[in-house]
Amino acid sequence: MATRLSVQHVLPDSNFTCFVIPSLFSQTACEALLNTEIKNSFQKANSNYPTYYRNNDRFVIDDEALAARLFQKVKPYLPTTIEVNNAIPAENGTWQLKELNTRLRFCKYSANQYFHRHLDGVHYRSETVQSKLTFMIYLNSATEFKGGRTLFFKTKETNEIWASYIPKQGDLIVFDHNVWHEGEVLSEGEKFVLRSDILYSRTNGSSQKEPFAGHLGYIWSLLKFDDDTILSGGRDTSIKAWSIAGEEKMSLKEHRNSILSLAKINANTFISGSRDQHIIVWKDFKAIQKIRIHNALVLSLCRITDNTFASGSGDNTIHLADLNGTILQTFTGHTNWVWQVLQLNEQTIASASEDQSIKIWNKATGQQLASFTENAPVISLAFHAPTNQLISGNLHGDITIRTLNNNSSTTFKAHNGIIRTIKVINNTLATGGEDNKVKLWDFNGQLLTGLEHQNFVQSIEQLADNAIISASYDGTIRVWEI
Repeated sequence: MATRLSVQHVLPDSNFTCFVIPSLFSQTACEALLNTEIKNSFQKANSNYPTYYRNNDRFVIDDEALAARLFQKVKPYLPTTIEVNNAIPAENGTWQLKELNTRLRFCKYSANQYFHRHLDGVHYRSETVQSKLTFMIYLNSATEFKGGRTLFFKTKETNEIWASYIPKQGDLIVFDHNVWHEGEVLSEGEKFVLRSDILYSRTNGSSQKEPFAGHLGYIWSLLKFDDDTILSGGRDTSIKAWSIAGEEKMSLKEHRNSILSLAKINANTFISGSRDQHIIVWKDFKAIQKIRIHNALVLSLCRITDNTFASGSGDNTIHLADLNGTILQTFTGHTNWVWQVLQLNEQTIASASEDQSIKIWNKATGQQLASFTENAPVISLAFHAPTNQLISGNLHGDITIRTLNNNSSTTFKAHNGIIRTIKVINNTLATGGEDNKVKLWDFNGQLLTGLEHQNFVQSIEQLADNAIISASYDGTIRVWEI
């Protein structure tokens, strides 16, 4: 029988699972995992992740046999059951240890590379099988690099490090997905890790279904398609159509990755953009055209006419195209992700970018007409046509309201964290942020009300004159009376 190694608890004053098994894997085992083929296969992560979040290299494989062998090594040290009781009914119940996610992510960090503070996303196999713990092997030791600690924090906002761990080859760290952590920036050398997720299956729990419940994991986008139908797009690669009361009408599956953006084109047509780099045209809820005009994920879509749209992408470009996928105009000038694009009037569109700028473009010529620079990446945009005001939300949680005809602006702090979405509703602003809150403001920056999800708020739509609907990383869609 193999000798059981001693476990080192990283957060001894916490109820979170977070421990290291020192030397669980030998030097030979680590070198076999990080072989020459793997070392030569790393690619930049910035085609799938923004640079404010991470800038390291990675390589992803799916290997059932390897995952099974790794799981057998760690299984004796893992909690066999996990009890969940929180504000999201679909997650509550008793979860039984099952297996390791077969998707294995090798990560490489070089000088000036990092993975900033975050929570690891849940891997959903089904409604009753999902990951609860992160599994990470350090494939080399900190003697080969400077920096690169794994840092833990009690909250997203605090500057105080709760605990840290200095990597050592062969050590395995296991921690709860709900622990804030980061991969500290390297100052020199190279650091390698192998990461996956530990899956659990739910053995009991509520079978009662809440309104708008059905997505597995993050919900990225919402669209009120008509008076009877709400559309939502999620990390589970599905677009769901809901009644206004929250009853699921249908689930559309044509994309191969997260649905990041939705836009209505005409009375029976909408388009969807995905992390899979494709745009799909849907007519009468059937996919009629699959378009690939970008070389990275499609972050934003905007209707221009009944047959044309604008799209913003992680390839730093904006395209104006028709529903057949013919590019009519390309707008170049941004140097990083284009988070949002919207139409201002018949002649112009605006875009917001990771490069900290907002640009206004002539639709017909592609000419840049104006550019505004902020002190942080600009993630969200909205436009209030009656007052000709462009509203932006940035990485630091600031909202800036610009009056375009006189170049005046005002800025106020709105969220503790990134502002993911802004919606103009009548004469108020609805914003959603990474502080898990939905907030309503007047145009003077006066807070009218605040509402709360259990995770980042990603999208907001107006449901009725006195109601809004919001979607969150917590996997829920909520209706709020205003």
